[in-house]
Amino acid sequence: MASLASPSNSRLTCLANGTTYGSVLIKPKQNNPYILFLHGFPASSYDWRHQISFFSDLGYGVFAPDLLGYGDTDKPTQLEPYKLKQMSKDIVSLLDHHGIKEAIGVGHDWGSFLLSRLANYHPERILAYVFLDVGYMPPFDHFDVDLINEKTQGQFGHPIFGYWHFLNSPEAADIMTKQIDSTTAIMFPVSTDIWLEYFCPPGGIGKFYEKEMTGALPDWMPESEIAVYKQIFSADNGGFRGGLNWYKSQMANNNTADEKAVPSDRRRTDKPVLLVTCAKDHVGIPTMMEESTKMFANDLEIEHLDCGHWVQLELPNKVNEVVKSFVEKHLFKA
Repeated sequence: MASLASPSNSRLTCLANGTTYGSVLIKPKQNNPYILFLHGFPASSYDWRHQISFFSDLGYGVFAPDLLGYGDTDKPTQLEPYKLKQMSKDIVSLLDHHGIKEAIGVGHDWGSFLLSRLANYHPERILAYVFLDVGYMPPFDHFDVDLINEKTQGQFGHPIFGYWHFLNSPEAADIMTKQIDSTTAIMFPVSTDIWLEYFCPPGGIGKFYEKEMTGALPDWMPESEIAVYKQIFSADNGGFRGGLNWYKSQMANNNTADEKAVPSDRRRTDKPVLLVTCAKDHVGIPTMMEESTKMFANDLEIEHLDCGHWVQLELPNKVNEVVKSFVEKHLFKA
């Protein structure tokens, strides 16, 4: 949430289509490039707090929007605005509004999906790509979560998207908000092995909430920051409903027609690409992320880290140094 992530640098921007986006904007020093940070679920620009301060102090420009449905940004109830092509267009409109011709793109989780579509629809706006945990996601001719679960069960010994059915349910938003301590416990576990029982298998996360399970939080998510997280996703701020619409739209195959039309020359890039994999994430499985990103990148670097899903929070210093090194190697030193 931009107004909490960096209050003195937060902006509200109303686009021509009437959508208002909140964002953190810090201008670069001299002629240094901007870095565009795209968060995932359930998150906001607040998830980039360690990167915002680090890269702006180095002199890079920073642009970290609250994506549609999150934080200070509008939270439409209909699914049409959550099409990835439309949200990509929104990001480009935001860049235009702030006079940002191009940027280094950094995505995490759903932010990696959106960064992938910026590559497909607006590649001229991205200087280089950084995918954290979730790699490049190629356009889908048809999205079938059950088929993905069946294939990953056979390949890895467990399904990876079992939780999608719960997140697609009409009651998920209210349950996640009302049982916020259960939500933080399953989203930010001390050990990601709990995901193998209660997140990855179909029905698992529903059982977690039925049992009203909670748990200790990891050291990298202190109580003060959990308090901010709870404020961002409070009922007064719209809860989780907007973010869940990304899942609902994808499961409804609202992106299929757009993605079938992506030409072959927009499905690969010669620009520098960095993939940071997370060994302990049972959803963003490193070998799977490598395979999908290799389909896209002709110039790919891979960094393997021993951590869970929330890499930019769990290992912020390491992520900052890896991304800094990548940027300096391929572009120029700030």
